[in-house]
Amino acid sequence: MNNYSNHINGEDLYNKLKTDILTLKLKPGQMISENEIANEYNVSRTPVKTAFLRLKGEKYIEIVPQIGSFVTLLDMKYIRDVIYMRAILEMEMINNIIDNGQTQAVVKLLEENMSKQYELINSDSINPSAFYEIDSTFHYILFEANKREKMMDIIQDCQVYYTRFRILDTATTERYPELYNEHEVILSALKQEDKVLLRKAVFDHLHGNLQKLTPVIEGKYKDYFV
Repeated sequence: MNNYSNHINGEDLYNKLKTDILTLKLKPGQMISENEIANEYNVSRTPVKTAFLRLKGEKYIEIVPQIGSFVTLLDMKYIRDVIYMRAILEMEMINNIIDNGQTQAVVKLLEENMSKQYELINSDSINPSAFYEIDSTFHYILFEANKREKMMDIIQDCQVYYTRFRILDTATTERYPELYNEHEVILSALKQEDKVLLRKAVFDHLHGNLQKLTPVIEGKYKDYFV
């Protein structure tokens, strides 16, 4: 009989599987087995089944009766719509920051974030998930200044598709310096309070990953997408 006294609990198992999906350790379309997960984490089938049902409800996995469970594929139409929505909302946040006289305070926070980005991209090795976290914080600052954190949380709720797309982007294209420079352009335009330049910089930044990743989507990683 297996000894489950030291195994992780059901909540931890759910969070671990969710993180593995978001960071592409478990790849889109990959088949995952309840038995294999139970053996890997030394748990009974019950918490695994519960975790699978939660992940299915949140669209992280798809359970096909009599066949198996699979990590959901990425939906490019969904991702494009999220990016478009996010670009419009971020410009609204930036416009409000300028109109409400918050530019100087927000610039200071963004500069601190940029220092962290610079330190990471100049380290010996770059963790795509770590860069994604700092990158996300750069944008979160804009929503936080408007007291619209929940709005950013709503966007992050789309992470089942969007976060994995962003991780795939940074991990495969390795364009960290380019993303850093794009943030610099946004920051510089904000310092000037140039709304026209800001709109271009924000839209170029958020839509740029679509253009850069297209060859990958249509090539090596085409099986990751619907």
